[in-house]
Amino acid sequence: MQLILTPPSAQDYIDLRIRADMGGKDLARSTVALQNSLFTVCLYDNDLLVAFGRVVGDGGITYVVSDIMVDKAYRRKGYAERIMQQIDLYFAQHTHEDSYICLIANRPADELYHKHQFDYLPADKTGMLRRQTPQAEGPNKGD
Repeated sequence: MQLILTPPSAQDYIDLRIRADMGGKDLARSTVALQNSLFTVCLYDNDLLVAFGRVVGDGGITYVVSDIMVDKAYRRKGYAERIMQQIDLYFAQHTHEDSYICLIANRPADELYHKHQFDYLPADKTGMLRRQTPQAEGPNKGD
């Protein structure tokens, strides 16, 4: 296994998403997303991307852990843990005590994140997702 701290190709990212049951994404938007990531971690088995994670945000206050995924054929080998260890190192070097660091987890992955200083929100806070509706032409098209 080779650990690489540079973004994968957008096609490798999409292919891993599919093999990890995370669903496909658009190639052009994936390219932009990977380029705009603050930090990426990749695990390769030879030339095959088998695990991935990234941090997105503004690089000053807000950081979001995103896209932690492992190919189904490579699960239960500690690869997600290795990804999170690298992300922890990034946070130790680039964030401060008043940084806002968050993620949205699918169960049972939340158990992994507990080991990396993530807790559920307190009772007076709630997580939310914005509803996205399909747009025929997209924002600002046709202007």
